[in-house]
Amino acid sequence: MEKQRVEALSDAILAIIVTIMALELQLPEELTVVGLRSMLPMLFIYITSFLQIMAVWLYYHELYKLVDHVSFRLFGANSFWLLTASFVPLATRGIGQHSANFAFLLFYLIVLALWDVAWIIMTAMVIKTSQRPLSAEEKKRPYRWALLYGLQLLIILLVGYLFPNLISLAPLLMIVNVIYGFLSNKS
Repeated sequence: MEKQRVEALSDAILAIIVTIMALELQLPEELTVVGLRSMLPMLFIYITSFLQIMAVWLYYHELYKLVDHVSFRLFGANSFWLLTASFVPLATRGIGQHSANFAFLLFYLIVLALWDVAWIIMTAMVIKTSQRPLSAEEKKRPYRWALLYGLQLLIILLVGYLFPNLISLAPLLMIVNVIYGFLSNKS
């Protein structure tokens, strides 16, 4: 299968995911300061999820520079990655509506962790099926962000569990990591 078709499919699905998240945003009944302030948790987590999707989209296209041809197995790994990504809007809505609830934070983090695991599987498949010789650095590079991201999710889980009053601040660490990812990308 041509890699451009798989990239186009992935681009379309990620665009739909972001659109679904945007459609979840609802204006308050009254456009007052209090009404707009009530939107802040949902708006904050939407921005967090949006930035994460954009960062992963960037890394996805960097990863696919290593792909010459998409095998059935790589297509399966890519599809699994997209499947896990499709749960991000649901988890975003949950934590956005219940920003101080540990169960919703846990659900959000589980969805993101599964997405991260799917990324690692897809990365391994890309490296395994790449038809050109890869340096040790090229083989390691795609895993770095995924491993840092997984560690970040674990830290957020521990902070949320140990300090429940800080749950609503969890997206801040995610945004910092995404900004770091954008700034550290050399291409």
